[in-house]
Amino acid sequence: MADILKFDHMQIGAKGGGKHWTEKEVKAREEAARKFERKSKKKLKVPAWLTDEARKVWRKTVKDMEEFDVLDKVDEDVLGTYCDAVARYQEANYLIELHGYTEVNAQGNKVVSAHVKLAQSYARIVLSYSNKLGLNADARARLAKKIADGEEDPNGDLFD
Repeated sequence: MADILKFDHMQIGAKGGGKHWTEKEVKAREEAARKFERKSKKKLKVPAWLTDEARKVWRKTVKDMEEFDVLDKVDEDVLGTYCDAVARYQEANYLIELHGYTEVNAQGNKVVSAHVKLAQSYARIVLSYSNKLGLNADARARLAKKIADGEEDPNGDLFD
């Protein structure tokens, strides 16, 4: 079972994030987590809608994250969106290199390039999705801290 769905930090009567767990609560959470266990690991499949550049990001990301055992088949579309955003961010940065950070608008004023704004938008999407998928050090550190500190179960809202 992936560490994300382990409930060994939930101990009956122990304080975990200010919560005293009852035996009933612990058993209910463990039973709910079992419903999310796969009998056998399913291989992630690259979504057909990804561009060639996004597919490169997909392959690299899946390979890099393999040992963490965080990604699952049900994450395909979310991971695909992340990979698409990374590829588009890279493209926007290429266009910035090519055309510069500024452009002249219709009134003749120098303004921030549309490519810069596009890159900023994709950077926000990449950061947001990488946090949701555990693809960055900060997201993994938060999860590890919660488990180590015995804080409230990070999956608690899934089962209420």
